[in-house]
Amino acid sequence: MSDAEFASAPPAHLKTNYLIIGAGAMGMAFADVIFNEQPSAHITLVDKRARPGGHWNDAYPFVGLHQPAAFYGVSSTKLGKGGSDLASGPEIVAYYHRRMQHMLASGRVRFLSHSKCEETKDGHVKVVSVLDETVSTEVEVGQRIVDATYMAVKVPSTHAPRYKVADEVALIPPNGLAKVNNAWLRYVIIGAGKTAMDAALYLLDRGVNADKIRWIVPNDAWLWDRPSVQPGKTTAEFMRQVSAIIEHKHVDKIFPALEQLGSIHRIDRDRLPTKWRCATVDPAEVEALRTIKDVVRLGRVEAISANEIQLQDGSIDTNLQSLHVDCTANGLAKMAIRPVFESGRVTLQSLIMCQQVFSAAVIARIALVNMDDERRNTICRVVPHPELKEHMPMSLTTSFENLLDWNRHFPIWLRRCRLNLMHHDSLWTYSVNALKAKPLLSKALEVVAASKSQSMPE
Repeated sequence: MSDAEFASAPPAHLKTNYLIIGAGAMGMAFADVIFNEQPSAHITLVDKRARPGGHWNDAYPFVGLHQPAAFYGVSSTKLGKGGSDLASGPEIVAYYHRRMQHMLASGRVRFLSHSKCEETKDGHVKVVSVLDETVSTEVEVGQRIVDATYMAVKVPSTHAPRYKVADEVALIPPNGLAKVNNAWLRYVIIGAGKTAMDAALYLLDRGVNADKIRWIVPNDAWLWDRPSVQPGKTTAEFMRQVSAIIEHKHVDKIFPALEQLGSIHRIDRDRLPTKWRCATVDPAEVEALRTIKDVVRLGRVEAISANEIQLQDGSIDTNLQSLHVDCTANGLAKMAIRPVFESGRVTLQSLIMCQQVFSAAVIARIALVNMDDERRNTICRVVPHPELKEHMPMSLTTSFENLLDWNRHFPIWLRRCRLNLMHHDSLWTYSVNALKAKPLLSKALEVVAASKSQSMPE
């Protein structure tokens, strides 16, 4: 199917059961469950981009998953090789393209690409083309408007830096690294998140001397050990983390204890990180990043001129022979918690710590359960993407509360859902740990309740 066929001319009016605003990873995960479990439903997806896949269409070309493909994509279809495979960005974009083609072929799904939504006074929604605002479709929604954009992922290529940059300074997003065709005196990586790590590793993997890399790190973060987050191992990993909360109680003891067990890493062993955002790394990547010795910890960048970088807590030199790489876009910005289910509306949010696509699939399943929205929301406790180390205990325990509730309402579906990290455990391991989880959770919740500082992101 060509792109022209992919997004056929929109009608002036259409009726649909579900209008999903956003055809990124969460929107597609939600649509997949509805498509497969409510065969009579008509689904309409709307996205400003030309293709499904959300931010993966805009990400740097060397991007890939940082957690296994086994846990990503849509529940009905394996991504790439599955298992521990870290599918590349192009593979992921192609995967979502194929899944959309499959749904479109049924005649029950429509994709309005290059479009945006505007709600009308009579409760209908008008979908307007971003290419020609005179072209619009009035949509009558029978069941739910689904906002799959609320947790909008930001990438550097689509978001300008929040600091001033002189015109003569060479500044690129990570996307630009793949196009660099001449050597620079120095490469300045700006940002401390997974994107910045990927940019630094990209340079190191291509033989750039670590001494030529300067890394501006506003905040150090605890990093998740990738070998511990693998199919068949994740239940044990989560249980290990819950046990650490119970035993050590405070995050400044919890994280070092998990580090001793090999579950968690930090790049600088002499610093106690302040962040926890679930960035997942291989130990070999950590060792490579440690070879970069020119690490600047003076807060966030405020301005870059031809010969100086101004930061919150000081300034450092730079020059026009340095290539600056902006990695500061907040991939998962902090958003206020909203009810997942409201009258005629669903707002997709994370219900499991750092597992957005699984959360979206579960929300779709809950939408099909015979209960009212008030009850649905009681088993959809929102778990915002954690930012600080203090957020981890409540994020994890709330995730477990949700899992236990879902196991009571739809245990077979939960076990079979490919996106569920614990789906990949043996049935014996899955069952034994399900029995252990409740008493462990009760003790962990007592610890969290006793510490007001270890709360959810606000």
